[in-house]
Amino acid sequence: MPVRLRITVILQIFFLKSKIHEGLIDIDNTKLEWKDSSLIKLTDTLIFVRDGKLILDGKSKIKITNVKNIYKFLLTPKNLRKKIETIDFNFSYSFNDNAIILSDIMIDGKYNHKVNERLNNIYFRDNDLQNKIYFKNIMNDAIAAYAG
Repeated sequence: MPVRLRITVILQIFFLKSKIHEGLIDIDNTKLEWKDSSLIKLTDTLIFVRDGKLILDGKSKIKITNVKNIYKFLLTPKNLRKKIETIDFNFSYSFNDNAIILSDIMIDGKYNHKVNERLNNIYFRDNDLQNKIYFKNIMNDAIAAYAG
């Protein structure tokens, strides 16, 4: 089954570091910059095949450089806009299922059970517009859980 990879967000800077060893594609220390608002670093990250499915598995550290821009993009209500500096999490993305599992989400070094519950399983759709709306809704739901 062919796997489609579609990146729908525009990244301003993308540094991909990779090496292939014994059928695993290692992309540790890959860095991305998103909309002059955040710096994303991938660590302990591999691309491999599990049960016939292409999987991207690893850890991510996001350094927020302009939280106002992020809240503006997400259309987050002003009463929920708390200062956030870093977000760390583990992830496992299935290219075949277009689904991601996030775990151990830490915001500014603190674990929030409600945020982890809301962002555990995310299933993307084939339509870019639906994905954008879905992403904004799920992120604002997690922000509301974080804001209390």
